[in-house]
Amino acid sequence: MMHLRPGTYWNFFRATLLSLPALMLATYVIAWYIVPRFLADNKWPVFLAWVVLAGTFLFFARLGWQYLVNYMEGSYYGPVPPSKMLKNIIRDYSIVALAVCIHIIGDYRHKQKLNQQLAASKMEAEIKLLKGQLHPHFLFNSLNNIYSLALVRSELTADSILKLTELLDYLIYRANQEKVPLSEEVELLENYIGLEQLRYDDRLQIDTDLKVAAGKIPVAPLILLPFAENCFKHGGLSDDGIFRVKVYLRADEDGLDFRIYNSKKPHRSSIATTGGIGLENIRQRLTLLYPGRHSLEIRDRNKVFEVELQIKF
Repeated sequence: MMHLRPGTYWNFFRATLLSLPALMLATYVIAWYIVPRFLADNKWPVFLAWVVLAGTFLFFARLGWQYLVNYMEGSYYGPVPPSKMLKNIIRDYSIVALAVCIHIIGDYRHKQKLNQQLAASKMEAEIKLLKGQLHPHFLFNSLNNIYSLALVRSELTADSILKLTELLDYLIYRANQEKVPLSEEVELLENYIGLEQLRYDDRLQIDTDLKVAAGKIPVAPLILLPFAENCFKHGGLSDDGIFRVKVYLRADEDGLDFRIYNSKKPHRSSIATTGGIGLENIRQRLTLLYPGRHSLEIRDRNKVFEVELQIKF
């Protein structure tokens, strides 16, 4: 086992302390001034010039301080040959480079976390805005339906108001949650369809096929209703005087498959381009809530409008 001479630890400690100010100065200048001012702006020639300048400073600082150490120890008095200091100089460069790299990595991770927080805040704000647009849109359509019933003094007016109350209860108290059980979304869809049935009576022919394997599956609220709204707002009676609507839903823990078809008057202008807030709203919400995990297809044919939505949970 090798034994160090008395005073070796003190000499090493003293030499390290003498070189530490130069290392710290070079590190802070590169990390806090050179990198953000020149490297971040891709000013490579100026950045490299500053790095070379910092390296030169370290080189002469190491030589000068080693001379001072030798003088204090009384072992040697005079200039130190650079070749004898090569190992120490390389070590100094490595320490500064490592410290700067750690700073850059830490700064990158901090900015990445900040960007993620900003993106999440932006997405949350956009979702709230889109929900705020959807509620008045839905209420306006529903009140129009009830108004139509009231004009003809229909006995179904009271029932339609009751159904609208149930729908508004969902929109006010549950739709603001981040996630809701899928069963509640299906119930909302059924209540809305029931409200439309009161309006159209025998002229409306609805075929529903809704099967949900696990009703407690958490989903974003109001992802199905806009399609039903769009269906009844822009759909219409076919040539035989019947308004046909078909709703299909299959859902389990893996995903959701939703399809809705409605008849429309022949040669009516494209719903896909005149759907207004409804379709554009749900497109944006799906992009924000299920990025890369959903597929939405809208087909506007001569007499039929079709929507198919698939979501992977």
